[in-house]
Amino acid sequence: MKKNILNLFLLVSLLAVAVSCKRKGEIPPIKPKGPSLTIAELKAIASCTNSCERFFNNDTYLSGVVLADNAAGNFYKETFIRDATGAIHLTLKSYPLIFVGDSIRINMKGLSIGYNPTTSMLEVDSIDADRSMVILGKGVYPQPRLLDMNLITTPNYFAGFINDLVEIKGIGFASVDTNQLYVNVNTTAQSRLMYSCGGDPITLRTNSYANFSGQRTPSKYGNIIGIATNYGTTKQLVIRNTTEWSMTNATCITPGLYLKKNFNDASVTSGGWTMQNVSGSINWATATLGSWANKPYGVISNFVSGNQACETWLISPPLNLSGATNPILTFQNACNYSGPDLELMISTNYTSGQPSTATWTPLTFTLSGGGFAFVSSGNISLNAYKTNGVTIAYKYTGTSSSGKTWEVDDVIVSEN
Repeated sequence: MKKNILNLFLLVSLLAVAVSCKRKGEIPPIKPKGPSLTIAELKAIASCTNSCERFFNNDTYLSGVVLADNAAGNFYKETFIRDATGAIHLTLKSYPLIFVGDSIRINMKGLSIGYNPTTSMLEVDSIDADRSMVILGKGVYPQPRLLDMNLITTPNYFAGFINDLVEIKGIGFASVDTNQLYVNVNTTAQSRLMYSCGGDPITLRTNSYANFSGQRTPSKYGNIIGIATNYGTTKQLVIRNTTEWSMTNATCITPGLYLKKNFNDASVTSGGWTMQNVSGSINWATATLGSWANKPYGVISNFVSGNQACETWLISPPLNLSGATNPILTFQNACNYSGPDLELMISTNYTSGQPSTATWTPLTFTLSGGGFAFVSSGNISLNAYKTNGVTIAYKYTGTSSSGKTWEVDDVIVSEN
């Protein structure tokens, strides 16, 4: 009898030890004890800048799918999660056993969310996974969002991707960063410059602990997947592993890109664009005034010592859309003062010279409301023009008594 009691005591003791050694974070409570927030709602709580911080004193829950893990060593004591409303950066006291695709829930009690002035990102700071995190499920593998590098210099565009998993199509390393170690010897982290096929840059940031840090960067072009981040004003990409990209193209080609004009070279006519003065002598130019993206844009105004009557066209090179599936045109536009609106025209038989030598059809787009406020044109369908020799043009008109200043930027024809 005593032997049975002893055996029972030992069994109970072993069970108690086993339970006490199990990580608390692996056993989710049946029901949260407080309200749940979406990532968008959490960001709204800390929607200020300059190191603002919001501390949570009560049980408040945040859930999401893990976008990055430390399997390849490139994410140290940090991860990123996504829900239906956005993505956010999490810093961790130690790295828990979580993997890409895990669904997790975090109790924000005792934690804070704040704006990191160094990275220019909102983040939940110093999470103790054993105390605050539980794994709800596995295997919901997140798909990357397509980051259009043609729009990366458009204000607020990149901000919509920060902390999220993205894919960039048509990109390669700058010549000085081609065939280089991802991280130089005796360096804790390394930045390598990459350029899209359209010429826009983004920085690849790699931690020396990454198991691919001693490999060399590819010399060819292709597609890449990673987490979009900031470091101050520098737009960055942090990859999870080099196995997630395809850099095998000998030349840089952006799939589905038919036209791009961003005026970054401060030239109106580069890339085959032309100007035609139907009347008057007012020309398109480039400028960098105002807060628009801190880069050049196209601009035209008929106010030169008073308003001048004019009609001036800015015409694209011919485009081949015969193989397109669902081509769209997008651009940014701004205006101020009073006068005729800018017109957008399209032709399939223009070759050169005066616009009157061809047939033009007006296209409708979203016009700026004034005050030099840039707005997107919206997606302008070109499905009716899937042929070779398609030309678009901006028609500016001014009178002797009125004339708006019009600004245009980031003109792109691509697959939707």
